[in-house]
Amino acid sequence: MAKGQKDKPPTKVAEDEEPEESGPSSPAEDSSLVTQSEGTGAADANDAEAPRADESNDADEAEGEEVAAAQLGSERYVLAGFFAAGMLLAYLLGKVVHGVWATLANKDWFSRALPALSAVGDDDKTTYGMIVGGVVALVVVLRAFRNAELRAWSDEVAAELAKVKWPTKKEVTNATFVVIATTTVATLYLALLDRFWAFVTNIVYGDGS
Repeated sequence: MAKGQKDKPPTKVAEDEEPEESGPSSPAEDSSLVTQSEGTGAADANDAEAPRADESNDADEAEGEEVAAAQLGSERYVLAGFFAAGMLLAYLLGKVVHGVWATLANKDWFSRALPALSAVGDDDKTTYGMIVGGVVALVVVLRAFRNAELRAWSDEVAAELAKVKWPTKKEVTNATFVVIATTTVATLYLALLDRFWAFVTNIVYGDGS
């Protein structure tokens, strides 16, 4: 190298200089992008189908709950009917036992034959009569409940009653007001009509005053 020539300092690349844009992407990169987009579309489709499946499951559960509630309501009516019949039968049998017992206690032959039973007080007779009536009614109701024909008939009756559309409180209130108003108007009309015809009859058949 000649002495007269000075060494040129090496050129430095600017730090803030942006790298040159790369060329077109390779086929491998394009395929990876296509695969990612397909995966995203499939995930979106699955996300869209998931709420529909949840909605269908909710609808099926709601229908099942309605059916179960309807069956429970019918069964509840049957059980309530048998329970009410048992209570009524127990009350009637208790009264019958008490009445028969009280009547027999006043008989001399019963007092001589069973002095212990005839000496029982009236209140105790009522209590024992209710106990006996309750036991007998329980046995009768259980046997009737286990009877297949009677149970099928009661289930059918309860199912038909469950289908009845009972009026609402507002409808009952409005109908009650209508009945009261109609009865009042009819009563006033008949009272005035009675007074009118009494006046006419008095004029025709009376003294004319």
